[in-house]
Amino acid sequence: MPAIDLMSFDHEAVWRPWAVAYFLLVGTGAGAALLMVYARLLQKAEAKGALIIAASFALASGLPLLADLHQPARFMHFYLSSAPGSIMWWGSWFLPAFIGSTLLLAFMTGRRGNASMCGLERLLTMAVGALALCILGYTAGEMTVVAARPVWNALGFPVVLILTALMSGAGATMAFDSLNGQKGTGRYLLVVSGAATLVAFGFWMLMDANLSHLAAEYAPVGMFGAFVLVGVVVPVVLAITAKRSVLLRGVSGLLAVFGALAFRWTTFNGAQLMSKTETEFYGHADVLSTDALRALAGSAGMLILSLIAVTLLINLLAVRASKQTQA
Repeated sequence: MPAIDLMSFDHEAVWRPWAVAYFLLVGTGAGAALLMVYARLLQKAEAKGALIIAASFALASGLPLLADLHQPARFMHFYLSSAPGSIMWWGSWFLPAFIGSTLLLAFMTGRRGNASMCGLERLLTMAVGALALCILGYTAGEMTVVAARPVWNALGFPVVLILTALMSGAGATMAFDSLNGQKGTGRYLLVVSGAATLVAFGFWMLMDANLSHLAAEYAPVGMFGAFVLVGVVVPVVLAITAKRSVLLRGVSGLLAVFGALAFRWTTFNGAQLMSKTETEFYGHADVLSTDALRALAGSAGMLILSLIAVTLLINLLAVRASKQTQA
């Protein structure tokens, strides 16, 4: 009767903190884009804050993606070859299309000023919504197909990943609108997506022993504290109760973005630290590591620049359009 011993070995994590930043930024941008499309086409509202968030986060997502790929040649390879069977290949086309369409829509919105939407802008709005769905689908699928990581290769992972992106998009919009003293949009989407996140995460944990092991033994504080409590329950409660308080709505939005970050950090890094040959974790992801701080600082800086650029683009064009109308 032969016996087999499996040995674990040390190796560098493939998905680095830059990947966490990329998935957070692009997911938040896609969530805000869907919120903007819903407000424009169904509520007959402008939702300018959601558009600014969508365009800014989409634009900023390019930096952590390129940093995660390490080499420009890896990025260019997607455009110099054809691989329809690869989810990443499709994503290499969805991402620039999403960034370009949101920036173009921001340009058209600012240039139009206070006038009503034209047919071309309405068509572009629908295209942005379709591309946002493609972004959410490709990012969730890109992680789920990694069979070597059982936590990712599960039915619950893409569901929670998409729901937290919707929460983050709504939360970022609420936070941005609160800075301008506006109630804005996003409250309803944050509450609905947050409640759905709790239900989906609960079912996923009950059905997936690997996730239960990750949450209970490796990262109980990060998973139950930072993600579930601070990042989902608290922002949902604040969003429900803060109907008139702009400040509380802003805090609720920021916590929702933090919750999406906590979920991605815990599952991305935690799944990689689980041994492929044993049901044990070796080491912990260092939140204050050089890689993590570099990714956080670089992504935050790029996001701030993107927010300033997109906001100035829309507002300056709107002022110019208003002057032309008065003339």
